[in-house]
Amino acid sequence: MIVVVTPPTSEPVTLDEVTAACRLDATNQEPAPYAPIAILASIPAAGNVDNGAHRYLATYVTAAGETQAGVASAAVTVTDKTVNGQVVMTVPVGGALVTSRKLYRTLAGGSTYYFLATIANNTATTYTDNIADSSLGAGAPTTNTTGDPLLIMLIQAARQHAEQELGRAIMPQTLDAHFDEFNHCGFTLPPLNSVTSITYVDTDGTTQTLAANQYQVDAASIPARIVPAYAVVWPTTREQLNAVTIRFAAGYTTVPACIKNWMLMRIKTLWDGRDQLAKQLGMPVFEPSFIDGLLDSERVRCKL
Repeated sequence: MIVVVTPPTSEPVTLDEVTAACRLDATNQEPAPYAPIAILASIPAAGNVDNGAHRYLATYVTAAGETQAGVASAAVTVTDKTVNGQVVMTVPVGGALVTSRKLYRTLAGGSTYYFLATIANNTATTYTDNIADSSLGAGAPTTNTTGDPLLIMLIQAARQHAEQELGRAIMPQTLDAHFDEFNHCGFTLPPLNSVTSITYVDTDGTTQTLAANQYQVDAASIPARIVPAYAVVWPTTREQLNAVTIRFAAGYTTVPACIKNWMLMRIKTLWDGRDQLAKQLGMPVFEPSFIDGLLDSERVRCKL
């Protein structure tokens, strides 16, 4: 039995690649917000916003990413921050997929926008700026990395399907392989990157960690093999299910083009058929079967 401990942090194909393959446009992304409204605080108070003219803009953040910078506000000018150095903003609220918003501001008299603050919700409509130019952060994004949540789900589903078809871990991830005893140990889901640990339950019921010098790993074979070190025998384990656990890291450093191409074809087909009732009734949801041949060069055919 294989259990994913740490799932992949990225996917083999990007949202931009899928958007291009599906012939989609910006309507499948969260639109950038309209301009915030910025004015000096109505009750004068000393603050940290530097003297000079400032403009503001916002971005929307979703589970997939962040929009590009939205429309900028009109300029608001701080003439004496020791008297009124705070700016109150009316912040736009995004759609249902927006989880937070980020605010950006120019330096006094500047034209480049730098990170000001994150509003960690999609409900608050006001924000008071009391931050000096010297404390501003990175520049505002110029590209939109949000996307249709269905596309994001299809990318993950296509990668999982490819892993099932190939018997491989495609993206780097950490997994636990469980065995009832050492004599049945081996690996699936190549390519193997490293073995993190081997633990086992001894005859007394205590979990032990096997020292790395007690075993050797053949990572060149597909699937990889693990055997006792020279002149070493496997320890005796308690007679129970999953008495041995091998934690290992697996996945491609560079995903082969054939896998990425297969994923893009599959995602496009699923996207094109997303609204067809026939698909829901059990009819085929993939293109002609010869496309699966793209995976043949990476398919693991040997069995443990």
